[in-house]
Amino acid sequence: MRKPVLVVLALIFLLACKGRKKTLTGEEPVEVDDFIEFFQDIKLPYTIADTQVNRRLSDSVLISPKIFTQFIPDSVIAKDFGKQSKPKLYALGKVSIKGKETYLFVKAATLSKQLAYILCLDNQKVFRAGMPIVRNNQDRNISLAGGMDSKYTITTRESRKTPGGTVYYKLNAWVYNDVGQFTLIKIESNEPVRLKQVYNPIDSLPRKNKFSGDYVQDKKNFVSVRDGKDARRILFFAHFERYGEECEGELKGEAYYVKPNVAQYRHAGDPCVLELSFTNNKLTLREEQGCGNHRGIKCFFEGSYWKKKETAVRKKK
Repeated sequence: MRKPVLVVLALIFLLACKGRKKTLTGEEPVEVDDFIEFFQDIKLPYTIADTQVNRRLSDSVLISPKIFTQFIPDSVIAKDFGKQSKPKLYALGKVSIKGKETYLFVKAATLSKQLAYILCLDNQKVFRAGMPIVRNNQDRNISLAGGMDSKYTITTRESRKTPGGTVYYKLNAWVYNDVGQFTLIKIESNEPVRLKQVYNPIDSLPRKNKFSGDYVQDKKNFVSVRDGKDARRILFFAHFERYGEECEGELKGEAYYVKPNVAQYRHAGDPCVLELSFTNNKLTLREEQGCGNHRGIKCFFEGSYWKKKETAVRKKK
């Protein structure tokens, strides 16, 4: 009789072990399936507000930096916290699309700063894109929120209450595209239009090279590219305005080609590293390393800009 009882107990033990998720607080490498499985499934739509992101979480959802960076580049978090900072990382949840990508929601936190990120892994379970969707906020007149709707559209929203009681909002929407990036597809706001002219300091410089020209989203969000000293360089001027007056960015500099269609801005004494990628009359900006000296703290040099057609100048007869 003892043998059947032992078999049953062994089966119960195996099933219990199988149902128990691995902890990710150690230093030993884990399989990507165990990493993904550690995140609880989330039902869409899902939203997290600034009042939620600063709440303390249980250590049961804690992920050690060593395990996290086994699958996710540390540059995703370093953009906001810096390379020397070691924020705690927590698994908030996941959304999986059968046969396609998986989205992981992660919180990174220090004593003074807490952010929630969305990370995308492709159908091969390889990291492709990541971005912050909400951060802690001390201003009582401003509320922030980010999340994903039932159609897998990622949104961030900021609401701002004026001293007069008027509430203005700014909503941005992104989708994951087939080249492995989050693409900004919508900017919606009820803020009043500010009539402010932006001076472009390189507007009159030569634009004869392949990628030279003006790349725009609108009059206040654009990147001008002009010919450099030689074929390896370009001059550029990037300007953006988001969230009304709360966040603006501007950077003029010289970038070097690191690939045939990718240029990178690096300058001695400036921690900013900015990548400019050119494809099919489109320019995509990506902030590789903190460019906080050139922008507000709530936004980044990022997004896609489309090349503006030049008006042909008629020659006088």
